[in-house]
Amino acid sequence: MLAAAAMALSLGCSSSSDGEVICAPCRPPVMVTVTGLDRFAGDGWSMRMCVGELPCTEFRVPRRAGSGSCGPLACFLDEKGALQVTLQQRDARTVADLPVRVTAHGTDALRGSGTMTYVPDKGPCRCDYSYARVALT
Repeated sequence: MLAAAAMALSLGCSSSSDGEVICAPCRPPVMVTVTGLDRFAGDGWSMRMCVGELPCTEFRVPRRAGSGSCGPLACFLDEKGALQVTLQQRDARTVADLPVRVTAHGTDALRGSGTMTYVPDKGPCRCDYSYARVALT
C-alpha cells in the first residue's frame, strides 16, 4: 500500500488512506504555445492556426495578459507575450507529429511553425497530451 501511494505521488496523483489512486484533473489534451507577440507593437492581433490537414482555426488574440478566451478556443496570454491555446481535439494521439502553422496579423504579419509532440502518461491516471511551441518571427 505504501508503494502505491509513493508511485501515485510521483506521477502527480494522490492516494487515499486505503491505497486507492485518486487522479488530479488532467491538463488539456492538445495545446499550442505561441511566443513572440511581445516583440511587436500594436493591439488587435488576429491569428490563424493550422494543425496538419485539420481545418484551420481563426481567432482574435486577447489584448490583455490573463485573458482566457480566444473566441472559439480557450487561451491564456501571459505577461511575457506567450499565448497558450487549448485546441478542441480531445485525443492527443490524433495530432502526434503533425506540423503546426501559425500566422498572426496585426501591424505586421508574423509567421511561425512547429510540430506536435505526443507525451503518453504511463501512470494510473492516463493523462496523455500533445503540445507544440511556435515562435513568431
